[in-house]
Amino acid sequence: MATIHPQIFTIHPTSAGSYRERDILKMLEAGLPSNFDVFHSVEWSTMHHDHQSFGEFDAVVVAPTGHLVLLEIKAGQVVATAQRLVKFYHTASAKPKDVEFQARRQHSAMLDRLSQAGLHEVHVSHLLVLADQTIDKGTITYPRERIVDATQLDSLCSLVKDAIPKSALPDAIRVRVLDFLANRFELHPDTATHIGQVHRANIKLAEGLATWVPRISHSGGVFLIEATAGSGKSQLALALLREAANNNLRAAYVCYNRPLADHITSLAPHSVEISTFHEHCVNLSRKLGFEPDFNVPQIWQETVNHFLENASTQPARLDLLIVDESQDFEPLWIEALTSRLKDDGRLYVMGDAEQQVYGRDAFDLADAVQISSRDNFRSPRKVVQAINQLKLTSEPVQARSVFAGQVPGFHIYVSGKSGGVNALEKCLKTLMSEGVAPSHMVILTFAGREHSEVMKRDTLAGISLKKFTGRYDSAGNPLWTSGDLLADTLYRFKGKSAPLVVLCEVDFEQLAEKELRKLFVGFTRAEFRLECVLSERSATLLMSDL
Repeated sequence: MATIHPQIFTIHPTSAGSYRERDILKMLEAGLPSNFDVFHSVEWSTMHHDHQSFGEFDAVVVAPTGHLVLLEIKAGQVVATAQRLVKFYHTASAKPKDVEFQARRQHSAMLDRLSQAGLHEVHVSHLLVLADQTIDKGTITYPRERIVDATQLDSLCSLVKDAIPKSALPDAIRVRVLDFLANRFELHPDTATHIGQVHRANIKLAEGLATWVPRISHSGGVFLIEATAGSGKSQLALALLREAANNNLRAAYVCYNRPLADHITSLAPHSVEISTFHEHCVNLSRKLGFEPDFNVPQIWQETVNHFLENASTQPARLDLLIVDESQDFEPLWIEALTSRLKDDGRLYVMGDAEQQVYGRDAFDLADAVQISSRDNFRSPRKVVQAINQLKLTSEPVQARSVFAGQVPGFHIYVSGKSGGVNALEKCLKTLMSEGVAPSHMVILTFAGREHSEVMKRDTLAGISLKKFTGRYDSAGNPLWTSGDLLADTLYRFKGKSAPLVVLCEVDFEQLAEKELRKLFVGFTRAEFRLECVLSERSATLLMSDL
């Protein structure tokens, strides 16, 4: 399957002709091999005697060899006059277009622009696609062999391949051609600006759940949302909380991880009650006169037991309750939390079984409206492709980000005490040499805080680390070291994301379900770029089926 730029789902046809062009792009996507790239609606501009001309290529096919095939797609009726083919457009100001002249002009423009870019070696073929008509012969100006009529559409991909010279250009030339057609200038990128643009675009795209889920009404008031990482669950939660606050309703949001709770707190209305489940238990314990001692190793479990014993005795005052990261909750926890809801209150339980890394029992909610989504708007498309190729999930994830990004970087080290740290530092130095700031990165250890060599360091590659100390203040807040580069565990960071994620200390003896889920969580934290530092044995197991 060929790669279409931009992806076909971004096309929004407004006329019969544009629908037809989209159909042909789908043919090219399905019929050409994966080493082909197809650009569509490519705007071009040339200069001639201080006069600037503009135009648009309907489709440009980039072959694996680096050569090009231009497709001029004419849907609907094309009229053959005595001397030329003419296309009429049904608008008051539109003039009839000489199809053959347009084809020659486009071919000349592409050759001119390639020459100016120093890509003289690239051969450019041209095909005229008459999607809805037949033609018996060509003309002196346009050979029949370069016309694809309606009877030949099933053979379009074969005709495209036949139009390509057999000689192959160097891979570096093909990369330059792709950059040229994608309008990627040879400038030093402002990584921060690019990261910000990708972040804003992904947030906008991920508004789907937040737009239509609140519109669903259900007499039982219970909604179970099973959605993959990056699908917009946090945006849905914030939309529901803001709606409740605007209507003076009492609302609470409960999740598992503290970083996610802190993130939601920074965005949600102040009237909303936000906490992790364990903080929720602590709050009830204090309300009942029990002050937890956070120096006691089992204090968190004690507060959970206290909550489960006393939750049903508390008044039901909530109009809205959102439970996030539900895959990390015990069924009894959710049952106890729901006792706080009014009889007509609404419950939204959101989670993703693919991110279940704690070994909790699965649960079901009777009479719940069940909503599912496999769309990932957060992760770069090439990261999602890697997730699917490595089979980190039971079903493929749909890549919906506008940003293609880069193939994840895999940095393999020999198993040993310092090998993983050395490979990580080398990776970090490379990233910084490319202009990536520490503030845009997060290091996530696969090993866990107690077994991590990275989490024992104060600096890496000369950068001071900000990391959880393992201690809490008297209010139960985690205490952090001061530093420029955030380093955390995979478990703690679950539910959050960062522009660039370096997943490190990835080492396992077998690739079982738990390891797959941890890898999936780590991969889907990255919004812009992912680097993975893993041991030789882990790399062998992970990539054995590729």
